[in-house]
Amino acid sequence: MEYICIFLLIITFVVIVGIMYFNAFNKINIIKIKMDKANDKITEDLKQKHELMNKLYTQIKKVIKKKDYLKDFNSLKNQKLTNYELDKELSSHLETMKAVQEDYKELKNADFETILQEIKELDQDIVASKKFFNKNNNCLIKSLKGHTKIVAKINHINVKTSYEIKEPID
Repeated sequence: MEYICIFLLIITFVVIVGIMYFNAFNKINIIKIKMDKANDKITEDLKQKHELMNKLYTQIKKVIKKKDYLKDFNSLKNQKLTNYELDKELSSHLETMKAVQEDYKELKNADFETILQEIKELDQDIVASKKFFNKNNNCLIKSLKGHTKIVAKINHINVKTSYEIKEPID
């Protein structure tokens, strides 16, 4: 009879630990999935922003033939950059493109302005996705306590670096 009680206690303990494990796993996995979706959206939007900026670059090259203000921009597509790095590089090159537009009246056309507006709208989407990512990353940080932290380690789920958010300027 003693052995049956001990056996039932062990089974009960294993079941409780199993339930705790799966609850913790589901909790952190749901957060991770949300973060991955936000990061995928950021990646997609940054690629689209790069394509739009390529159209601006083409217009600039037609007007300015001698100087290459944006020689580094052309090499971005060949570099293996993280979303963090690509975002920073694209923002820097976009500022240069806007400055070049100010200096050349040929670039002050409806097509250039339309593309700049599309980029501005994309930037707003990127900021929203970054906020969503950061919110869920903070939830992950807060939830990694006690047994949940052990479950995360077992499943190689790590906290990521939050995005720096700069609101788009007109």
